[in-house]
Amino acid sequence: MVKRGGKEVVTVEIFRETYEVMKSSAEKKRWSTKDYINFVLKDSIEREKFLQAYAPYLLKIGYEDNILFIRDSKIGKTAEIFLRDRILYCSVCDSKDCLHIHYALALPEMAKLYLKKPR
Repeated sequence: MVKRGGKEVVTVEIFRETYEVMKSSAEKKRWSTKDYINFVLKDSIEREKFLQAYAPYLLKIGYEDNILFIRDSKIGKTAEIFLRDRILYCSVCDSKDCLHIHYALALPEMAKLYLKKPR
């Protein structure tokens, strides 16, 4: 381990494609690439901690064909979250406002869901 700026630093490998996307995003925000990558990682960790505290029995298990799959171990079912007329719906609750949808809204896959559907 190395220390830089009073903090321990660990070197990791990331794919070139990922690095280029992160570097481009950092430049647009006028951040250093290192600071931006650390910010994104910290943000991801905090989101995961929040989701674990908010609904520890829910887990994203997949995303396919514009459907987000969330496993609910409390009820033993998998919720399918999908868009219909630009509104999110939950297959388990037959609802547009439930815990599964609230959980889904905190996931990055929601952007994919909205971006793939025509306005």
